Amino acid sequence: MLRRAWNNLEEALLCLLLSVMVLITFVTVVTRYLFDLPLSYIDQLVPNLFVWVTFLGSSAAVKRHAHLGLSALYDEMPARFRRGVDIAVLLVTSGFFAVTAWYGVRVVLLQMENKMMASLGYPSWLVGLAVPVGSVLFVLRSVEAWHRGRRGLPAPAFRPELEP
Repeated sequence: MLRRAWNNLEEALLCLLLSVMVLITFVTVVTRYLFDLPLSYIDQLVPNLFVWVTFLGSSAAVKRHAHLGLSALYDEMPARFRRGVDIAVLLVTSGFFAVTAWYGVRVVLLQMENKMMASLGYPSWLVGLAVPVGSVLFVLRSVEAWHRGRRGLPAPAFRPELEP
């Protein structure tokens, strides 16, 4: 059960967040145009949720080998050279996201001092937390994908009903 939750973590959160974003957008449009009651303050929640969607989506994409790449060039390389490229890409991207996570934590700590967002009244660090959480997930999923690739296993497909 824990393995299934871990394997579908990003996708489950993405489905939830995207559903909330669509619902908020729908409600604000309906209240604005049908009832002449603009809820503009709640509209600001959607871009904040989009930050979470961006980082969780990048983690889900690397897990499923869905990021853009130069596969035509990569596929023409000899197998032993591809392994070196895989390691270099893993190190560079993981290093970038590790640094992003480090600075993300520092920003979140600064946001905790400010307490609240002026417009919505919830802590601003809840939005900022997407950066270190998403970055750490990206690094973990990159290592998992690299390890799966070394063992010759395919990238997982999103079919929760078929997973053990």
